Amino acid sequence: MPDPNGVSLKVEERQRLTGIVAGLYDFTDLGPRGRRELLRQAGLARFVSGIDLTGTPRVVAGDLVGRLEDYGELPDRPGYHALGALLSYLLTLGELPREQASFIAGLIAKYSLVDDPAYIDRLYEEYGLTEVPIRPMVAAIPKAPLTVAAEPDFEVALTDATDVDGLEQVIHDESNFLDIHSLYGAIYSAQAVCLIEVPEGIKVGTGFLIGPDLVLTNQHVLQNVNYLESAVARFGYMEDATGVAQPGRVHRFQPGFYYSSPPEALDYALVRLEDAPLKGSATTDELSMVEMVRLGKHRGYLALAPRFIIDRERVNIVQHPDCDPMKVVMTQNYVAGDMSEKRLQYVADTMGGSSGSPVLNQKWEVVALHHSGKPYPPEAVTESMKKAWKGRLRVNEGIPMKAILADLQAQGAMRYLPRT
Repeated sequence: MPDPNGVSLKVEERQRLTGIVAGLYDFTDLGPRGRRELLRQAGLARFVSGIDLTGTPRVVAGDLVGRLEDYGELPDRPGYHALGALLSYLLTLGELPREQASFIAGLIAKYSLVDDPAYIDRLYEEYGLTEVPIRPMVAAIPKAPLTVAAEPDFEVALTDATDVDGLEQVIHDESNFLDIHSLYGAIYSAQAVCLIEVPEGIKVGTGFLIGPDLVLTNQHVLQNVNYLESAVARFGYMEDATGVAQPGRVHRFQPGFYYSSPPEALDYALVRLEDAPLKGSATTDELSMVEMVRLGKHRGYLALAPRFIIDRERVNIVQHPDCDPMKVVMTQNYVAGDMSEKRLQYVADTMGGSSGSPVLNQKWEVVALHHSGKPYPPEAVTESMKKAWKGRLRVNEGIPMKAILADLQAQGAMRYLPRT
């Protein structure tokens, strides 16, 4: 959806800018990987998943310029219009001919794409600009959420060096051998995990299927029912063997279907898609995960395990860390203390964007909904504990499925979930 604070270049300006971008070394010689890296370097990684980077240079450049025009000010870079972020970055590369650099500087000044008077003055002086600004920079109308969803804080259950040493030893002693079955489990589970975007192209968190068309994520990712009007779920967003991110498939949410619990309670949101992402691949439960992966089959959603999980039990997490292409953590991930009624803590690699990921047991059943994580130890702990942890581990917190299912039952929503 175009932002009212977007800009509208003249047709000839847009065509010329598209040609300049298409001619960049990153666009012509490095292919999709170079294009993705250029966006990251320009601070525009949020747009990577919404653009097909595999097309011809001019097609990709045209799509990019159009999207940046419409977007408006970047929420994480106040004063920078999305198009201004790209153009100001291009001026730092040093590969543009003087004439092209002057044209780009003129666009920045004319459309007030960077709200920094000192910077604009330097452009006028360096390039001898004569453009008169025709558009003042206007503060962006907030998009909700504005960036990767902020994770709730929590108290870490580990309180002394004994707990720390014990868990550290378990991790240190873990064998690096994995059964091949585990790899099939990861591949199978990944098919039901999605990236949540609000609106399309703006990545905020992770979600996963618990029914053919039912997605579970955190309430702090999809904060209210109004988000469903513009939000999408992107399945299959992952890198291929060459490191190029594949855009996956976008599915829209059904407006009005929204069951939730706030972050301070169970921090979940159950929402429904307009269609079933894995429709047509469903099969009978007689087949194992290995057989289903080999045959290209899937039951259409992840199995739930509403049971307690114990201290030092291993878990797996399929996620979009930092909203990047999908990743899975399968080793050195352990429950850190027995599960309480409403919280489960575990040590694993996660990042912002992992919110809403499934926490799975060794049978690849969902035991919890990941909702927050932070490095450990905190500043207040003793030096002995800091030394024990060596700053290498991250404590995470999830919401047990047992508690979520009980709350859904109380809200009358269990009737929508599959019986198995």
